[in-house]
Amino acid sequence: MKRTTAILVAISLLPVAAVAQDWKVYPYPEPGFAVQFPVPPVVEKGTFKTSAGASLPMTSYTARQDGILYTMRVVDFSSTNADGTSVIAETEKSFGASGKVTVAIDARISRQFGRELSVNGTDGSRSAVAIFFANKHLYTLVGESLPPNAIARSGDAIRFQQSLQFIGANGGFGGFGGFGGRGRFRGGFNPQALTACKGKSVGDTVQLDTPRGLVSATCTLVAQPNGPPNAPAGAPNGRTNDSAQQNRAPLR
Repeated sequence: MKRTTAILVAISLLPVAAVAQDWKVYPYPEPGFAVQFPVPPVVEKGTFKTSAGASLPMTSYTARQDGILYTMRVVDFSSTNADGTSVIAETEKSFGASGKVTVAIDARISRQFGRELSVNGTDGSRSAVAIFFANKHLYTLVGESLPPNAIARSGDAIRFQQSLQFIGANGGFGGFGGFGGRGRFRGGFNPQALTACKGKSVGDTVQLDTPRGLVSATCTLVAQPNGPPNAPAGAPNGRTNDSAQQNRAPLR
């Protein structure tokens, strides 16, 4: 009887586990991006207040599952003369005020440039962040792994960060800018990143020789995300972080 009960309990849990792993691509053509969520996000309209005191239209896309908060915010700066570089820098600075930024690198998705961060929150959380400014819109993505098991759950937060794509005019090639297709893979890989951290620990600093000269790099334990759904076998994951490719040196 106990064995039968155990089997029934196990069977009843199977659909829940399947749903928990059901990541899907959610495209939003009007704001020009697509991103993966493990569950359908809640979409809400609001306002964003700039450092100058202006209130701008903002749309938030939020989901929460298994101790991780997934948030994508799009702020419309089209009514301003804002400079994208300055807006990105200011947004990046705001994360430093709420925690310790452990990794900050240049990033590129298709033709759009931005920044990617890793942030250790003062509350014990771990966040994977992406900040981009395209067509007068600020895109801020945060995958926040919440305590008490923030480190163990941070893999899905990173997956969320790496799934961001720009589509339509923002993607640079019309329609979807990728998920294995044209426009998602550019730039080169610095082979020193494979050897620079041998024998070193996570957090150690090394120097990489790049076309722009010596660049300081931090040793991190990096897992390359799997290709997007339905990508052909052997296809690149499509994401290019120019500085990341040169500066992020995985432990071997």
